[in-house]
Amino acid sequence: MRARTWVVALLLGLTGAPAAYADLYTAAAAVEKQDFARAFELYREVAEMGRLEGQENLAVSYVNGEGVKRDNVLGFAWAQIARENGGGEEMQKIIDAIQPHLTEAAKLRVAELQAKFGKEALQKSLLPARRVARGNADPDCRFAIPANPDNYYPEGAIHGGVSGSVYLDFTVSPDGRAHHPRVLYGIPAIVFDEAGKAVVRASTFKPKMQDGVAVPCTMRIKVKFLVRPGHKPLEGGDIDDKIAALKANAERADPKSELIYGLVLVGRPELSSETDRAGDWFLRAAQAGIAPAQFLVGQDTLGGLGYEKDERKGVDWLTRAATAGQPNAQVVLANYLLQRQEAGDVAAALGWLEKASAAGDREATYRLASLLAAGPEAAARDPQRALDLLAKVMDAVDTDPTAYEVRAAANAALGRFDEARKDQKRALTFANKLGWDAAPQKERLDKYQSNVAWTGDLFAL
Repeated sequence: MRARTWVVALLLGLTGAPAAYADLYTAAAAVEKQDFARAFELYREVAEMGRLEGQENLAVSYVNGEGVKRDNVLGFAWAQIARENGGGEEMQKIIDAIQPHLTEAAKLRVAELQAKFGKEALQKSLLPARRVARGNADPDCRFAIPANPDNYYPEGAIHGGVSGSVYLDFTVSPDGRAHHPRVLYGIPAIVFDEAGKAVVRASTFKPKMQDGVAVPCTMRIKVKFLVRPGHKPLEGGDIDDKIAALKANAERADPKSELIYGLVLVGRPELSSETDRAGDWFLRAAQAGIAPAQFLVGQDTLGGLGYEKDERKGVDWLTRAATAGQPNAQVVLANYLLQRQEAGDVAAALGWLEKASAAGDREATYRLASLLAAGPEAAARDPQRALDLLAKVMDAVDTDPTAYEVRAAANAALGRFDEARKDQKRALTFANKLGWDAAPQKERLDKYQSNVAWTGDLFAL
């Protein structure tokens, strides 16, 4: 049970297990129920992402006519694609049996499929390229004075003797502060999320310098919260055995084990090597249809962390994960759309945040409240609903000055300027204590003191 708890804690650190969309597990379950048509569709989706098992099953399905009309040409094409990805002798048998009978028209069909889903094609269209450099996206972005996690240790965790870690990424603004840190996952889930954010906000950083001017840069860190003397750590003494067993399952191509082992390598970087990197395991699991892995690949590709930065590929993976119901992906995709602000982006972002908030994601609820309070599209504003949503998460976000700014903006929109001024003053005081460049907070307070509402993106740096 202890080993199971440890593994589940890692997986749930990605905000729970979303409903399956299309993955190898649901495909295998469909085969077991002899629902071959459903299995074919599921295998097709993972095959088109480059997962070998999907490609092999698709080849066999076409040749045998299981779940789809028999088509030896497409069976051959998928067998050929699988073979170049390391497929076994069964794929070679299909190739040898069909190749002598291919007509010129058939060869054109094979070439068309290869141009879409062959190894080289997917490397261009979907699969992220490894980054040679390791560490943060911006190597010049680094700590100046890190805050002490002990000062923010959750009281309940102290009394329970619970240790853990939380992984965050954030943008360091030119004032050397991280205004809106975002939790990637925590171990155990949720327990240290807000404490980790508080540690990051209380720390100071050396921002990246460009032509002598400080510019925003991105960082990713792990904040550790260690148990007090006399308490037994959350992880058991047989942790190395658990990791070895997990790695063995990952090497046997179990997709969830691939994801979790990748997370272990993030938490235990000393176990990593050039041939055993977290990002490679995340990508394998993502290709198998595991939505949390697709989220990690997407946000890392979008930010250039572990992979070469590629906006198009990153958005593709995030969209797959978000469509499968992964809340973190929905929030990251929404934030990306809000920053890009092309036609329809705000509405699309609101849609993703609504889905994530309905699933209970706190960050989505918080972000949604800010847009409903003062967002850039007037038709989408709903200040009273913003207040209702914020009230649901306020206990978790009340260490962030922006939380009071959201409430102030919503009250100002409702004409309650006394309440707006009170909350904005609190936000300003809090921002000053954290060492922020508080000019934006002061500007908003000036408006409320003149009985004028403010609109815009409260999360913009």
